Amino acid sequence: MSISNVNNSASSLVQPKNAVGSKSLDQSDFMTLFIKQLQYQDPMKPMDNYQMASQLAQFSNMQATTKMSDNMEKLLASQTSQDNLQLLGMLGNKVQVAGDMMAVKDGAVTPTEFDLKDATDMVTLQVYDEADHLVWQEDKGGLPAGAYELDWDGKDLAGNTAADGAYHYEVKAYGATGQTVDVDYTTTGTVTGVNFADGAAKLAVDGYIEVTPDDILKVKQ
Repeated sequence: MSISNVNNSASSLVQPKNAVGSKSLDQSDFMTLFIKQLQYQDPMKPMDNYQMASQLAQFSNMQATTKMSDNMEKLLASQTSQDNLQLLGMLGNKVQVAGDMMAVKDGAVTPTEFDLKDATDMVTLQVYDEADHLVWQEDKGGLPAGAYELDWDGKDLAGNTAADGAYHYEVKAYGATGQTVDVDYTTTGTVTGVNFADGAAKLAVDGYIEVTPDDILKVKQ
């Protein structure tokens, strides 16, 4: 046989770039390969019992792993459904959630609280709308460490009632030497809706605040 014929034969075995096929083997593929291996083994050097038992054990382990994975997926889906149903029971309940969000509806503001971790020399409160426009601001001077309720009356800088919607606020707190003081935020409102879009559950609080179940700190009947 000439060298060119060998090269032509080898090139004919190369898989085309546009070939379509699975990139992984399943149980059927494993059994097909195993049977082919038995059919085309060297009759003078057949597979010994140890090799056969080893390959069958691998096949058995693969079956068990695949089945366990399927069962885990079913269990996870079932648990997710149960968790979602439990969230529906929270409708109408008051919850305390972590975060600096609040809602305004008919001039009423969702109660919010901030916690100063250290004593401060200067504290400034700023409320922003959803477009991050400054709506209200107040300088509080120095405050001791502790929890405080935001005393915003729902009016903007011009004295007009803020439009209904979602808002957020920032507490800029500084110590005696100008260092920034850490602040924690919480909001308390009523669960008014549950949304299961995009595979993730979210709660609507006071109609405009969207939180996840992980944000909930307390549930109040």
